[in-house]
Amino acid sequence: MARHLISRGSAALLAVLLAAGTVAAAPYPTRTVEIVVPYGAGGSTDLTARMLAQRLQDRLGQTFVVINRPGASGSIGVMSVVRAEPDGYTLLMSYATETVVVPQMAKPPKYTIDDFEPIAVTGEVPLVLVTSKSIAANTLGELIAAIRRAPGKYTYGGSVGSPSHLSGAWFNRLQHLDVQHIPYKGGAQAMGDVSGGHLDMFYPGLAAAKAAYDAGAVKALAQTGARRSAAFPNVPTFAEAGIADFELSSWTMMLAPKGTPAEIVVVLKQEVARALDNPQMRKLLNEQGIEPPPPMDVRDFLVRENEKFGRLVRETGIAMTP
Repeated sequence: MARHLISRGSAALLAVLLAAGTVAAAPYPTRTVEIVVPYGAGGSTDLTARMLAQRLQDRLGQTFVVINRPGASGSIGVMSVVRAEPDGYTLLMSYATETVVVPQMAKPPKYTIDDFEPIAVTGEVPLVLVTSKSIAANTLGELIAAIRRAPGKYTYGGSVGSPSHLSGAWFNRLQHLDVQHIPYKGGAQAMGDVSGGHLDMFYPGLAAAKAAYDAGAVKALAQTGARRSAAFPNVPTFAEAGIADFELSSWTMMLAPKGTPAEIVVVLKQEVARALDNPQMRKLLNEQGIEPPPPMDVRDFLVRENEKFGRLVRETGIAMTP
Protein backbone atom coordinates (compact mmCIF):
# COMPACT_ATOMS: atom_id res chain seq x y z
CA MET A 1 0.00 0.00 0.00
CA ALA A 2 2.81 2.40 0.94
CA ARG A 3 4.61 1.68 -2.30
CA HIS A 4 1.35 2.25 -4.18
CA LEU A 5 0.78 5.62 -2.48
CA ILE A 6 4.38 6.68 -3.17
CA SER A 7 3.97 5.67 -6.80
CA ARG A 8 0.73 7.65 -7.11
CA GLY A 9 2.34 10.64 -5.39
CA SER A 10 5.37 10.51 -7.68
CA ALA A 11 3.14 10.36 -10.72
CA ALA A 12 1.16 13.36 -9.50
CA LEU A 13 4.36 15.30 -8.80
CA LEU A 14 5.69 14.43 -12.25
CA ALA A 15 2.44 15.65 -13.82
CA VAL A 16 2.71 18.96 -11.96
CA LEU A 17 6.34 19.42 -13.00
CA LEU A 18 5.55 18.64 -16.62
CA ALA A 19 2.64 21.08 -16.56
CA ALA A 20 4.86 23.77 -15.04
CA GLY A 21 7.46 23.14 -17.72
CA THR A 22 4.79 23.42 -20.38
CA VAL A 23 3.65 26.78 -19.01
CA ALA A 24 7.22 28.09 -18.79
CA ALA A 25 7.90 27.03 -22.35
CA ALA A 26 4.66 28.45 -23.78
CA PRO A 27 5.39 29.87 -27.22
CA TYR A 28 5.38 33.59 -27.94
CA PRO A 29 3.83 35.06 -29.93
CA THR A 30 0.70 33.09 -30.80
CA ARG A 31 -1.18 35.98 -32.45
CA THR A 32 -0.65 39.39 -34.02
CA VAL A 33 1.64 41.83 -32.16
CA GLU A 34 1.00 45.57 -32.48
CA ILE A 35 3.91 48.02 -32.50
CA VAL A 36 2.55 51.49 -31.75
CA VAL A 37 4.39 54.44 -33.32
CA PRO A 38 3.20 57.77 -31.82
CA TYR A 39 3.74 59.61 -35.13
CA GLY A 40 2.45 59.50 -38.66
CA ALA A 41 4.17 57.32 -41.23
CA GLY A 42 7.50 58.30 -42.76
CA GLY A 43 9.85 59.44 -40.00
CA SER A 44 12.85 57.65 -38.50
CA THR A 45 10.76 56.07 -35.71
CA ASP A 46 8.22 54.70 -38.18
CA LEU A 47 10.92 53.54 -40.58
CA THR A 48 12.78 51.63 -37.87
CA ALA A 49 9.54 50.11 -36.56
CA ARG A 50 8.60 48.77 -39.99
CA MET A 51 12.04 47.28 -40.60
CA LEU A 52 11.97 45.55 -37.23
CA ALA A 53 8.36 44.39 -37.63
CA GLN A 54 9.26 42.55 -40.82
CA ARG A 55 12.30 40.85 -39.29
CA LEU A 56 10.45 39.86 -36.11
CA GLN A 57 7.63 38.48 -38.22
CA ASP A 58 10.05 36.43 -40.29
CA ARG A 59 11.79 35.07 -37.19
CA LEU A 60 8.82 34.44 -34.90
CA GLY A 61 6.20 33.37 -37.42
CA GLN A 62 3.42 35.78 -36.39
CA THR A 63 2.31 39.12 -37.82
CA PHE A 64 3.91 42.24 -36.33
CA VAL A 65 1.87 45.24 -37.45
CA VAL A 66 2.82 48.92 -37.07
CA ILE A 67 0.02 51.14 -35.75
CA ASN A 68 0.50 54.91 -36.17
CA ARG A 69 -1.15 56.91 -33.36
CA PRO A 70 0.09 60.53 -33.61
CA GLY A 71 -0.90 63.52 -31.51
CA ALA A 72 -0.07 65.57 -28.42
CA SER A 73 3.71 65.42 -28.98
CA GLY A 74 3.54 61.62 -29.07
CA SER A 75 1.74 61.17 -25.76
CA ILE A 76 -1.49 59.82 -27.29
CA GLY A 77 0.30 56.82 -28.73
CA VAL A 78 2.37 56.36 -25.58
CA MET A 79 -0.66 56.37 -23.29
CA SER A 80 -2.38 53.73 -25.42
CA VAL A 81 0.56 51.44 -24.63
CA VAL A 82 0.72 52.40 -20.94
CA ARG A 83 -2.94 51.36 -20.64
CA ALA A 84 -2.56 48.18 -22.71
CA GLU A 85 -2.55 44.69 -21.22
CA PRO A 86 1.10 43.87 -20.37
CA ASP A 87 1.09 40.60 -22.29
CA GLY A 88 3.66 41.27 -25.00
CA TYR A 89 1.10 41.91 -27.73
CA THR A 90 1.24 45.73 -27.58
CA LEU A 91 4.68 47.32 -27.89
CA LEU A 92 5.88 50.90 -28.29
CA MET A 93 8.43 52.20 -30.77
CA SER A 94 9.25 55.51 -29.20
CA TYR A 95 11.38 58.58 -29.88
CA ALA A 96 13.23 60.58 -27.24
CA THR A 97 10.57 63.32 -27.28
CA GLU A 98 7.68 61.36 -25.83
CA THR A 99 9.86 59.00 -23.81
CA VAL A 100 11.94 61.38 -21.70
CA VAL A 101 11.11 65.00 -22.65
CA VAL A 102 7.33 65.40 -22.66
CA PRO A 103 6.85 63.67 -19.28
CA GLN A 104 9.22 66.21 -17.71
CA MET A 105 7.46 69.16 -19.32
CA ALA A 106 3.94 68.17 -18.29
CA LYS A 107 2.75 69.12 -14.79
CA PRO A 108 1.82 66.63 -13.48
CA PRO A 109 3.27 64.00 -15.85
CA LYS A 110 0.83 61.45 -17.28
CA TYR A 111 3.53 58.78 -17.34
CA THR A 112 7.24 58.26 -16.61
CA ILE A 113 9.96 55.89 -17.75
CA ASP A 114 8.98 53.61 -14.85
CA ASP A 115 5.78 52.71 -16.71
CA PHE A 116 7.76 50.62 -19.20
CA GLU A 117 9.95 47.58 -19.63
CA PRO A 118 12.73 48.74 -21.99
CA ILE A 119 13.48 46.23 -24.75
CA ALA A 120 16.18 47.85 -26.88
CA VAL A 121 17.60 51.08 -28.21
CA THR A 122 16.80 50.52 -31.87
CA GLY A 123 18.69 53.41 -33.42
CA GLU A 124 20.63 56.53 -32.56
CA VAL A 125 19.47 59.51 -34.59
CA PRO A 126 21.93 62.41 -34.86
CA LEU A 127 20.35 65.78 -35.55
CA VAL A 128 21.45 68.23 -38.21
CA LEU A 129 20.98 72.00 -38.32
CA VAL A 130 19.52 72.85 -41.71
CA THR A 131 18.67 76.30 -43.01
CA SER A 132 16.65 77.74 -45.83
CA LYS A 133 18.57 78.42 -49.02
CA SER A 134 17.59 82.06 -48.58
CA ILE A 135 19.88 82.33 -45.54
CA ALA A 136 23.20 83.77 -46.72
CA ALA A 137 25.32 81.95 -44.12
CA ASN A 138 27.24 78.89 -45.29
CA THR A 139 28.90 77.99 -41.98
CA LEU A 140 27.74 77.83 -38.38
CA GLY A 141 29.97 80.77 -37.46
CA GLU A 142 28.46 82.90 -40.23
CA LEU A 143 24.94 81.96 -39.09
CA ILE A 144 25.65 82.96 -35.48
CA ALA A 145 27.05 86.30 -36.65
CA ALA A 146 23.98 86.96 -38.81
CA ILE A 147 21.59 86.14 -35.94
CA ARG A 148 23.46 88.46 -33.58
CA ARG A 149 23.13 91.31 -36.06
CA ALA A 150 19.34 90.89 -36.14
CA PRO A 151 17.97 89.56 -32.82
CA GLY A 152 14.42 88.19 -33.07
CA LYS A 153 14.42 88.14 -36.87
CA TYR A 154 15.19 84.46 -37.42
CA THR A 155 12.96 81.46 -36.73
CA TYR A 156 13.38 77.77 -36.07
CA GLY A 157 10.73 75.06 -36.01
CA GLY A 158 9.84 71.85 -34.22
CA SER A 159 6.99 70.20 -32.37
CA VAL A 160 6.76 71.21 -28.72
CA GLY A 161 9.18 69.20 -26.60
CA SER A 162 10.88 67.55 -29.54
CA PRO A 163 14.68 67.30 -29.80
CA SER A 164 14.38 69.93 -32.55
CA HIS A 165 12.66 72.31 -30.11
CA LEU A 166 15.17 71.57 -27.36
CA SER A 167 18.11 71.97 -29.73
CA GLY A 168 17.02 75.42 -30.81
CA ALA A 169 16.38 76.51 -27.23
CA TRP A 170 19.75 75.11 -26.11
CA PHE A 171 21.54 76.79 -29.04
CA ASN A 172 19.93 80.10 -28.03
CA ARG A 173 21.10 79.64 -24.45
CA LEU A 174 24.67 78.56 -25.27
CA GLN A 175 25.27 81.35 -27.76
CA HIS A 176 23.05 84.03 -26.16
CA LEU A 177 20.88 84.26 -29.26
CA ASP A 178 17.28 85.26 -29.91
CA VAL A 179 15.85 82.86 -32.51
CA GLN A 180 12.07 82.48 -32.31
CA HIS A 181 10.53 79.00 -31.98
CA ILE A 182 7.63 78.20 -34.32
CA PRO A 183 5.65 75.15 -33.12
CA TYR A 184 4.82 72.43 -35.65
CA LYS A 185 2.67 69.33 -35.38
CA GLY A 186 5.36 67.22 -37.02
CA GLY A 187 8.80 67.25 -38.56
CA ALA A 188 7.61 66.69 -42.12
CA GLN A 189 5.76 70.02 -42.17
CA ALA A 190 8.74 71.87 -40.67
CA MET A 191 11.07 70.23 -43.17
CA GLY A 192 8.79 71.31 -46.00
CA ASP A 193 8.69 74.88 -44.74
CA VAL A 194 12.45 75.25 -44.37
CA SER A 195 12.87 73.75 -47.85
CA GLY A 196 10.32 76.24 -49.21
CA GLY A 197 11.91 79.23 -47.50
CA HIS A 198 9.03 79.81 -45.03
CA LEU A 199 11.12 78.81 -42.00
CA ASP A 200 14.74 79.81 -41.42
CA MET A 201 16.13 76.90 -39.40
CA PHE A 202 15.26 73.37 -38.31
CA TYR A 203 17.01 70.59 -36.38
CA PRO A 204 15.66 67.36 -37.90
CA GLY A 205 17.05 63.88 -37.56
CA LEU A 206 19.45 62.98 -40.35
CA ALA A 207 16.90 60.59 -41.85
CA ALA A 208 14.28 63.33 -42.15
CA ALA A 209 16.74 65.81 -43.69
CA LYS A 210 18.56 63.56 -46.12
CA ALA A 211 16.22 63.77 -49.13
CA ALA A 212 15.97 67.57 -49.03
CA TYR A 213 19.71 67.94 -48.47
CA ASP A 214 20.60 65.57 -51.31
CA ALA A 215 18.24 67.48 -53.60
CA GLY A 216 19.92 70.79 -52.73
CA ALA A 217 16.72 72.19 -51.16
CA VAL A 218 18.39 73.13 -47.86
CA LYS A 219 21.82 73.90 -46.44
CA ALA A 220 23.24 71.71 -43.67
CA LEU A 221 25.63 73.54 -41.34
CA ALA A 222 26.34 71.16 -38.44
CA GLN A 223 25.35 67.78 -37.04
CA THR A 224 25.30 66.34 -33.54
CA GLY A 225 27.34 63.31 -32.51
CA ALA A 226 30.96 62.58 -31.81
CA ARG A 227 31.73 61.91 -35.47
CA ARG A 228 30.26 62.69 -38.86
CA SER A 229 27.54 60.39 -40.09
CA ALA A 230 28.17 58.39 -43.25
CA ALA A 231 24.93 59.93 -44.57
CA PHE A 232 26.36 63.49 -44.19
CA PRO A 233 30.12 63.09 -44.59
CA ASN A 234 30.71 66.72 -45.65
CA VAL A 235 28.81 68.32 -42.75
CA PRO A 236 30.91 69.11 -39.65
CA THR A 237 29.84 68.15 -36.16
CA PHE A 238 28.92 70.95 -33.77
CA ALA A 239 32.18 70.27 -31.92
CA GLU A 240 34.16 70.61 -35.16
CA ALA A 241 32.32 73.89 -35.80
CA GLY A 242 33.40 75.20 -32.40
CA ILE A 243 30.23 74.56 -30.32
CA ALA A 244 30.87 72.37 -27.28
CA ASP A 245 28.20 70.82 -25.00
CA PHE A 246 25.81 70.14 -27.88
CA GLU A 247 25.46 66.35 -27.59
CA LEU A 248 21.76 66.18 -28.35
CA SER A 249 21.58 63.18 -30.62
CA SER A 250 18.21 61.53 -30.33
CA TRP A 251 17.24 57.86 -30.49
CA THR A 252 14.44 55.38 -31.01
CA MET A 253 13.60 52.69 -28.50
CA MET A 254 11.30 49.68 -28.24
CA LEU A 255 9.43 49.39 -24.95
CA ALA A 256 6.74 47.15 -23.48
CA PRO A 257 4.20 48.04 -20.78
CA LYS A 258 5.38 47.59 -17.22
CA GLY A 259 4.53 44.11 -15.96
CA THR A 260 5.13 42.32 -19.27
CA PRO A 261 6.27 38.77 -18.38
CA ALA A 262 10.03 38.46 -18.05
CA GLU A 263 10.22 35.51 -20.45
CA ILE A 264 8.53 37.57 -23.18
CA VAL A 265 10.86 40.51 -22.53
CA VAL A 266 13.82 38.13 -22.93
CA VAL A 267 12.50 36.82 -26.27
CA LEU A 268 11.97 40.35 -27.57
CA LYS A 269 15.40 41.53 -26.44
CA GLN A 270 17.10 38.57 -28.13
CA GLU A 271 15.20 38.88 -31.39
CA VAL A 272 15.50 42.67 -31.67
CA ALA A 273 19.25 42.42 -30.99
CA ARG A 274 19.52 39.74 -33.67
CA ALA A 275 17.63 41.92 -36.16
CA LEU A 276 19.76 45.00 -35.43
CA ASP A 277 22.92 42.94 -35.91
CA ASN A 278 21.85 41.90 -39.40
CA PRO A 279 24.27 43.49 -41.93
CA GLN A 280 21.51 44.30 -44.41
CA MET A 281 19.42 46.07 -41.80
CA ARG A 282 22.44 47.98 -40.47
CA LYS A 283 23.16 49.14 -44.03
CA LEU A 284 19.56 50.29 -44.55
CA LEU A 285 19.57 52.19 -41.27
CA ASN A 286 22.93 53.84 -42.03
CA GLU A 287 21.71 54.98 -45.43
CA GLN A 288 18.88 56.83 -43.68
CA GLY A 289 21.17 58.50 -41.14
CA ILE A 290 20.15 56.14 -38.32
CA GLU A 291 23.11 54.75 -36.41
CA PRO A 292 22.77 51.16 -35.12
CA PRO A 293 23.39 51.34 -31.37
CA PRO A 294 26.35 49.71 -29.60
CA PRO A 295 25.68 47.01 -26.97
CA MET A 296 24.37 48.61 -23.78
CA ASP A 297 22.29 48.18 -20.66
CA VAL A 298 19.03 49.63 -21.97
CA ARG A 299 17.56 50.63 -18.61
CA ASP A 300 20.78 52.41 -17.56
CA PHE A 301 20.79 54.26 -20.90
CA LEU A 302 17.16 55.28 -20.42
CA VAL A 303 17.84 56.61 -16.91
CA ARG A 304 20.85 58.63 -18.13
CA GLU A 305 18.94 60.12 -21.05
CA ASN A 306 16.02 60.96 -18.77
CA GLU A 307 18.42 62.89 -16.54
CA LYS A 308 20.15 64.62 -19.48
CA PHE A 309 16.97 65.82 -21.17
CA GLY A 310 15.48 66.73 -17.79
CA ARG A 311 18.40 69.09 -17.28
CA LEU A 312 17.77 70.68 -20.69
CA VAL A 313 14.07 71.12 -19.94
CA ARG A 314 14.87 72.81 -16.62
CA GLU A 315 17.64 75.05 -17.96
CA THR A 316 15.81 76.18 -21.10
CA GLY A 317 12.51 76.60 -19.27
CA ILE A 318 10.40 75.10 -22.07
CA ALA A 319 7.00 73.82 -21.03
CA MET A 320 3.86 72.30 -22.50
CA THR A 321 1.30 74.94 -23.45
CA PRO A 322 -1.93 74.56 -21.48
